[in-house]
Amino acid sequence: MRHITTALTITLISGAVFAEQRNAGSHVHGLNHATIVLEGNRLQIAYEFPAEQLGEQGHEEHKHEEHKHEEHKHEEPGDKAHELSEKLETIESIFSMVRLPDNAQCKKTEVTHSLTQVGGSDTEHAGHSDALIQATLDCGAPENLMNLSFAPAFDRFDDLEKIEVEGVIGNKALSETLTATSSSLAL
Repeated sequence: MRHITTALTITLISGAVFAEQRNAGSHVHGLNHATIVLEGNRLQIAYEFPAEQLGEQGHEEHKHEEHKHEEHKHEEPGDKAHELSEKLETIESIFSMVRLPDNAQCKKTEVTHSLTQVGGSDTEHAGHSDALIQATLDCGAPENLMNLSFAPAFDRFDDLEKIEVEGVIGNKALSETLTATSSSLAL
């Protein structure tokens, strides 16, 4: 059983990696991705989104009056990455993105944050980043994980249109696209 779950997990992750390679530079605003794996009492959630959702202005919206002033200094790429990294770190809990049933008794044991550069200098997405929050939780009653709500993510990000969720729950694979009007995932 454990080998099946591990194989499914590797398959899902490999598929996501290959999809990213096939769509190099494919950085879609309004679209977030979540990966969920439940094995025994351990629940792992990875939530990925364009870093611009952290409050950074996109190219179209980046037309402030301040750009007309000579004293306005443009940030170096390292400064921008540092600022985004700090904003990402303010999201302390995966529960800012997904709500679990209280009776599942899930407690976070580990949370990591990272930024990944998207595209290169020859693409329209040069200088864009994706943010990733990964969490490991231990659930006292995983049998009560009957649904997950991504309403907190839709509440947090105004421009979020869809969340593509993939994962493995026990020996069951799941793949679903959620919207603000249909933000819960039945397991």
